[in-house]
Amino acid sequence: MSKVLNLPERQDAEGTWHMVLKDVCGWCGCGYLVAEDDHDLVWEPGRHHDKPCSDDECECHTRARVGRRHDEW
Repeated sequence: MSKVLNLPERQDAEGTWHMVLKDVCGWCGCGYLVAEDDHDLVWEPGRHHDKPCSDDECECHTRARVGRRHDEW
């Protein structure tokens, strides 16, 4: 019997729902969400620094991104 994942869901910028996973920025360690089915779709909180953030001047997450691709600003 296969396991069913109960992941949280978020709606992307086009209105499509995706299950999301937590991920961390490889540059500074701040957390954000990615779509389980498309890791280029991200949800970032904007001006936010997690406690383990390694960069006090972190600019990776300067604007909130809600269900948009990394290259779509």
